[in-house]
Amino acid sequence: MKTFNNFELHFIFDLKNENIDFLNAEYIHPLKQELVQNLQADFERDENVRAVIVFGSAVEFRCNSYSDLDLCVERCHFDRPFRYNALDEIDLLYWDRIGEKLKQEIAEKGIVVFDREGKYV
Repeated sequence: MKTFNNFELHFIFDLKNENIDFLNAEYIHPLKQELVQNLQADFERDENVRAVIVFGSAVEFRCNSYSDLDLCVERCHFDRPFRYNALDEIDLLYWDRIGEKLKQEIAEKGIVVFDREGKYV
């Protein structure tokens, strides 16, 4: 089974505002919290999305205003892409389409921000 949410490796950030309430929000850099919050409706709407993991600079103190948001989506059906409405820079990867080395990095350092089935809570 995959492992995510190695909280001891991550900094706990303050929430940007009172509207931030997604899963594990305190582990996402404040510069990316509103974007992840806004994407929650897209995650919910797309029944093909099982889980979404944020990784890269958005879960690290080094995040800045030029950083993109790295998302890895675990899907039910591999032939259906995830569609989202965000205008911000997002680097979207699919768990079923990435290599083992990147899977290992995401599993070790990624933070689950959406979990439809409650597998990663």
